[in-house]
Amino acid sequence: MSDTTQPATGDPVAPANSLPDGKIIGGARFLTTFLLANAGMYAIFQGMQQIVLPSQIALIEPEGKVGAYGVLASIGALAAAIGNPLFGALSDRTKSRFGRRAPWLLITAIVALVLLAVLGGMASLFWLGAAYLLVMITMSAFQAVITAVMPDRVPESRRGLASSIASIATTIGVIYGLNVAPFFVDRPVLAYLLIGALLVVGTLLLVFLTPDPTARQEAAASTHERQSIRHFFSGLRDHDFAWAFWSRATIMIGYWTISTYQLYTLTDYIGVENLPGGNAAAAVALLGTVNLAVSFVTSLVSGPLSDKVRRRKIFVIIASVGVAAGALIPVFLPTWGGMLAYSVVVGFFFGVYMAVDQAIMTLVLPDPENTARDLGLLNVATTGPQIAGPFLAALVITLAGGYAPLFIFAAVAALLSAFFISPIRKVA
Repeated sequence: MSDTTQPATGDPVAPANSLPDGKIIGGARFLTTFLLANAGMYAIFQGMQQIVLPSQIALIEPEGKVGAYGVLASIGALAAAIGNPLFGALSDRTKSRFGRRAPWLLITAIVALVLLAVLGGMASLFWLGAAYLLVMITMSAFQAVITAVMPDRVPESRRGLASSIASIATTIGVIYGLNVAPFFVDRPVLAYLLIGALLVVGTLLLVFLTPDPTARQEAAASTHERQSIRHFFSGLRDHDFAWAFWSRATIMIGYWTISTYQLYTLTDYIGVENLPGGNAAAAVALLGTVNLAVSFVTSLVSGPLSDKVRRRKIFVIIASVGVAAGALIPVFLPTWGGMLAYSVVVGFFFGVYMAVDQAIMTLVLPDPENTARDLGLLNVATTGPQIAGPFLAALVITLAGGYAPLFIFAAVAALLSAFFISPIRKVA
């Protein structure tokens, strides 16, 4: 990717691959490496969350696996809630010859791989939880920074395309994580290393093949004061930012309470004897693959389409209602076929949602000087539900008496997302 150059006046000249507002789309090289880095992140989140970690917990604490998983999830959610805005703010304040984002991306990717290997070797619940906490702190830092790459480089008119790329990356990463993990679930260290390798490779390519443009921006910028740590959550006082946060949080709460609990749902609700080959881990991988394959197709179309029609909210409203409808299928059809239908319908509409949601989030940011911090706060609406899913699921299953209420809970949460996106004013 070409760099900007500085003329005698000190004003930057836009490179050939930039658009009129000065943002850099980066071409195929940037979009490909951006995709791979994001895919590596979600491969870790889901390969770890849905298969390897619950399998480790089931071996260590077979009778109390539901409660144990819930406790670990709540710890991880807290780490993510703190880590995303914290590390995002630190990235915003970073000044280096490599830019604000590149050092953080590289360091956190390598540290995450090492910690995953440690996590795989833990044989007691306490040390497993400690290692898991460190992994989640590190990955929350990576997530906060990688999310800020989009508004750093991509103009508003192309955010739908970039959002689609991020959504497709999610699909690829989760498919990779869910399909690698079952083959090595009895060797967790190897499983984690293979899952984490995608993150490291993608990050290395992104950092070294597409230099961070904030290096030039920082060199040309004058020294200025940024908001202090006490202002981490100030974005939530902004009207559009707050509605966007709660819209994302509600649909993610519904989606991840089911997805991260899918292994136990299949064994305890559908029954192992009703699964293909009687293999629960392979069934989770199959459902995830079906879900994400459908999601891939709708993501590919929806983001660019939202750029073309210049409307975003209607995509989220339709997607939220569709996800709610799909979540109710296993309530009325508690069979393997019902779970397959659930995966297809929810995958279709969640792909639409993911392709447009990230674009909306970058368009409601209230403070350009704290992009990574505020996107890190919005990431809490993703990571918190994703990591807390097992904890919330355990509460619903225990208090409501089964798995059917869990799907009803998810449907209601998805409908709330459609309600919360409507009041946003900055985005059509």
